[in-house]
Amino acid sequence: MFPRIVLLTGGFGGARLIPALRDAVSPGQLSVIANVGDDMTWFGLRVCPDVDSILYSLAGLWNSQTGWGLRGESFRVRDTVGALDAPPWFNVGDQDLAFHLLRTDLLRSGLTLTEVTRELARRLGIQKVAVIPASDQPSETHVVLDDGRVLHFQEWYVKEEARPSVKQVRVARGPASPAALKALRDSDAVILGPSNPVSSIGPILALEGVSDVVKGAPCRIAASPVALGVGSGDAGVRHHARARQRLLSAQEDTDNPKDIAKRYSGLVEHFVLDRTDSEHVPEIEQLALNPVTCNLLSPEELADTLVRLSMHGRSAQPAHGPG
Repeated sequence: MFPRIVLLTGGFGGARLIPALRDAVSPGQLSVIANVGDDMTWFGLRVCPDVDSILYSLAGLWNSQTGWGLRGESFRVRDTVGALDAPPWFNVGDQDLAFHLLRTDLLRSGLTLTEVTRELARRLGIQKVAVIPASDQPSETHVVLDDGRVLHFQEWYVKEEARPSVKQVRVARGPASPAALKALRDSDAVILGPSNPVSSIGPILALEGVSDVVKGAPCRIAASPVALGVGSGDAGVRHHARARQRLLSAQEDTDNPKDIAKRYSGLVEHFVLDRTDSEHVPEIEQLALNPVTCNLLSPEELADTLVRLSMHGRSAQPAHGPG
């Protein structure tokens, strides 16, 4: 019998991992709590980038090359808006636009974001995984830049290309969605996904009650979002890495497995890192964490490692993991 697993995640890392994790467990045993700190209102429409990336990925529609949006997308609406002298800095594709129109209409009808997300998942044919927004309330993340500007996270991340240095990250600390808290309470294992610890995982953990419920889970695991020994990757990966470095620096941390593990020490028991970063294992052990290594860039191997840890805890494998 597979354990009931709850994954806390952002969009990019989550969208890459979740299909493999879904395939590694029994139907109905995986729930995904998605970050809503990136959510924003775009020309009056409610956009939930991380929720949408996860839904698109589960439906087999996600554009893994860009790391966001739909494959085969066109941008005629965006370009027409720009031609009308109102150029948008946020890229919403024509097919993606239909999703935001429907979400906004359903929200205005009185449904919660959890109910809307469940309905959108149903219309995409997603059945085996429950996708749950971390909060039903607007819980947007903002950044304070070194030059004094205060920007919505997406404005800094997309419009400014995550280039300006960040002085402070402001996450919302409102209520978590009841569905998210219930999933966590009912779980056998909670996984903090390989997502940005500041802008993706941090906003979820900051919501009322979430950290306390996570600590009560029978098995608690975190996966590193960085594989230092692998190289810089493509432009999308480099963009994510730059953002992570800027945000961690604002909190006096560096973008390496040891410092990220330190952020999760006391919250989780196991920390999964890339096999090429095994030199950090002794430092992670000193944090009273069980370091487990695998190929982080293989969604299938990472999913298998996470499931085996969820099933067997500390006895699943030795600290350095499978060869």
